[in-house]
Amino acid sequence: MPEIKYKNYLDHEIHVKFVDGILKHSQNWQWFIEYIEDNYNLLDISSYIEYQNRSNSLIRILSNFINILEICDFNFQFRTVLLQEIYEISKYYVGATERENCAKKVSSEFSKILFLSVWLTKLQNSGNNSNYIIDNRFMNQRNFHQALNMREFDYDKDEIILYLEKIKLTDFERIKQHIEDNLNRVVYGLSENFFDMYGARLLSGNCFNFQSLDREASLTWQENTLLDMLQISIRNGEIIPIYSNGDSLVPNYKCWTSDLLKQLKKHFNNQISDFVIESVDFLLNRKDPNIKTIESHCNLFLELIRKGEDYEILTSSTYEILTKLFDEGVMNRIEKTEVIKEFYKNLHSITSVNLLVRLSSSFSLRKDQMQSVKDYIENKYRAISYINDIPTLTQYLENTDIARHINQFYYDETKDRFLKLIKDVNDISVANLFYQAMLFLISVNQTNQIVDKRIVKQDMINIQEYWQKNKYQEQVKNLQEFTYGTQISTEEVEKYNKSIMENPIIVANSTILAKVDDLISVLEETSKHAVIHMVSRITLNNIFPIKDTGINFDRHETDNILKKQVEKIIERYGYKFINVLDVGIYVAAIHERYKNNVYSVIALFKKEKELYALLEEIIGVKLIPFNEQISLGHLTQLFPLLEIEIRQLGKLFGIVPFKENVDEFMKFKDPSSILRELIEDVYEELDGFESAPDLLFVYHFMYNSNSLNIRNECIHGRDYFEGYMLKFAFKVTMLALYMIRYRINLILDNSSSYNEGLVQKKKL
Repeated sequence: MPEIKYKNYLDHEIHVKFVDGILKHSQNWQWFIEYIEDNYNLLDISSYIEYQNRSNSLIRILSNFINILEICDFNFQFRTVLLQEIYEISKYYVGATERENCAKKVSSEFSKILFLSVWLTKLQNSGNNSNYIIDNRFMNQRNFHQALNMREFDYDKDEIILYLEKIKLTDFERIKQHIEDNLNRVVYGLSENFFDMYGARLLSGNCFNFQSLDREASLTWQENTLLDMLQISIRNGEIIPIYSNGDSLVPNYKCWTSDLLKQLKKHFNNQISDFVIESVDFLLNRKDPNIKTIESHCNLFLELIRKGEDYEILTSSTYEILTKLFDEGVMNRIEKTEVIKEFYKNLHSITSVNLLVRLSSSFSLRKDQMQSVKDYIENKYRAISYINDIPTLTQYLENTDIARHINQFYYDETKDRFLKLIKDVNDISVANLFYQAMLFLISVNQTNQIVDKRIVKQDMINIQEYWQKNKYQEQVKNLQEFTYGTQISTEEVEKYNKSIMENPIIVANSTILAKVDDLISVLEETSKHAVIHMVSRITLNNIFPIKDTGINFDRHETDNILKKQVEKIIERYGYKFINVLDVGIYVAAIHERYKNNVYSVIALFKKEKELYALLEEIIGVKLIPFNEQISLGHLTQLFPLLEIEIRQLGKLFGIVPFKENVDEFMKFKDPSSILRELIEDVYEELDGFESAPDLLFVYHFMYNSNSLNIRNECIHGRDYFEGYMLKFAFKVTMLALYMIRYRINLILDNSSSYNEGLVQKKKL
């Protein structure tokens, strides 16, 4: 018979179905049992090695059973003994059955080991404030007892030792010995030849480089922890674990406390281990390493220099740590020993300009080396004379060193080259070049001490105007248009418009994703098509091309609240998402959906004339006479009226409309700040936005720079002042004004009804 191929994992759809069932407190789980029995290898084992190879997938099933038992305690039907035993062990873990009873129901060798592992883990959790489902370190690591409060183990010690005799696997003796040694608090010293075997990997210029080593089976807890430290990397002075997903970190460097690191140093009492431990302590706690460790880094750095590979030097962990030691001023404070002097001597003899350019930002270099860097950069910016294509010029403008050091002559030549190359060229590379050129000018203005800043500022003005007047329309003509059509009957459109006139919050509900399920749908779709949301995109704006730099959370508390909501969704429903993306990408995707929705809805809204007349009536302000050809005045007259209504709404909720300090006495608050207060109050009260889609509609589309920001974009002349976009903004602003007035009237009507009820009660 052919060998059966088992999946030994849950398909994504099955995983989603499982977690949905947990969240809904489903009582139907027989389907899950049957899926496991059909797709997992549930045969017994003949060796401990086999247990190790197969246990991970079945421990996850144990975890699934524990989740099920939190909401359901049925006796399911099992076809396989092993799966039924795993279910019994899960019942023991949650306390649904006693240990002795569980032990009687376990007969397979696999389940005996799993049961023992759960038993030991429960004891560990009980006395050490942990919540592991399985932690095999008690079984696999010598001296692990030194990391634990062992009181709970003492109670069960004799029974554990007796149970060990029931496991008959021939290669289990080593594990049995580890368990007995930990129970008896046997202390092992350094493993024989430990530093001979691992010393070269520990004491190296790139020791922190996601190293995964084949480890001896009988290492101590301290030795395993030390080797775990090699599984990190360093980026800009911060520790990066080899794996991270939410709160799960491998290795979990957050548990490397100062006390633990001190304990490890004392245990090893060795310069090689000190090198690793003190480096980690410096990165985590900014505790200065001792001089020997710093000397080791210096010597390792010199070894890398002697090898002459710039890439190896600049990607090494020693380079990262030395950079941080210079940045933190440690290198200035330490004693200048012979090793340190030799380090500086060799550092100051480096002639590789590429290397010096990188080192110059942090390391202390000699004047002649800095001059070499300066000469090198001069040659870089002089290369403008030989650039004859847009991609090369774009790359040239990306170089911040050139922007910082370029002189007036070559700056002027760069301008000339830019104007020459964009002439008669209309492809998309032009937009990217304009964008990069503006960044270059900004960088020159901020960092360059040579070029005339008056000229730079005028050039910034000129390049923007040149784009707006000469290039924007050319670029738009080159875009490929994609259209999507759908048919909606006139009757349906009329019915929808009538509904909006009766209740404008319908528009908010159609555009803003206030329900968690709707947000999950967008996040799921974003995760499914991750690449689309991770590539750099450029928008052709009539003012200037703009690159999508993501959501700006600074000074946008409402988007920070949305971010918080997304984080909660990821924490609870992340199992639905195929890819794990940065939360900022998800928030940006939500805003993109908001905008797409509002464009569609506004296209269907045709009763602007009727709404205009209604607003004039309910607000009581004479408006400019309506005209089918909407003018800028039709739109801008609505902005102050909207602000007045927002302040009125805020007052109904006890929000003072003016700034509450003497220095700005009686100055009105910005309407967006009042909306933010209202939105924050709603979220804090209800842990969501379902009751406030209208407030979000007004805030995002009128005042949020991460969204449409109609009021500010129009007032500052950036958008919405002519053509279709003017009419679009006019409709959105009218609806925003109507929504706020509609909510005010609802509150006043409810208050009136409540007061009338009180009067009637008094009469009775």
